[in-house]
Amino acid sequence: MKNKCISFFICLLILLLVSSCINKIYLKRIETYFNASTEEKKAKYMADDYRSYFAEKTGEGEDKTSSLQSFLKWDAPLHPDIKIFHYTFDKNKWTIELNEQNDFTKPIDFPGWKAKEIITLNKKGLIKEAIYIPDSANSSYKKWLQPAVDWLQKNMPDSLHDVYQNGKLIQTEATAKEWVRLLKHWRETIAK
Repeated sequence: MKNKCISFFICLLILLLVSSCINKIYLKRIETYFNASTEEKKAKYMADDYRSYFAEKTGEGEDKTSSLQSFLKWDAPLHPDIKIFHYTFDKNKWTIELNEQNDFTKPIDFPGWKAKEIITLNKKGLIKEAIYIPDSANSSYKKWLQPAVDWLQKNMPDSLHDVYQNGKLIQTEATAKEWVRLLKHWRETIAK
């Protein structure tokens, strides 16, 4: 009887250790997916039948191809820097609380966007569904961007017009890269 109890506890311990290691691997995959800045790296963690949703799961969502195209237009060239600060999981469903920054937010000292993302993995450990839910308490980036806009309007109005019109960002791959260049130039100039 004593040997059966010991064997049972050893098996239970092994099962818990294996489960813990697998979950750490899944968390690392999710974190790498969040912080990918190339199509190849992002796609590597997405299932073929991947769907993404914004704010809530309604309609058909965005498929893998559309999601990657959208990613390439803005997020990829800005190099996401997403920090996970809390997560829970139940089987294949992960609920992750995060803060998102990038090469656009950092030069203007914007603290980032907080969000919850619900990730569902398939049997192969690939992401088959992602629901991004922004925190309703998030501040607008515009007050942090305004000093740069004011300086650019005075010193580089044509360049500003190429990336920002009528108080709105023009979101393309080219303008994302140009924002990084302009904000870097602004930071370097005001630091002198």
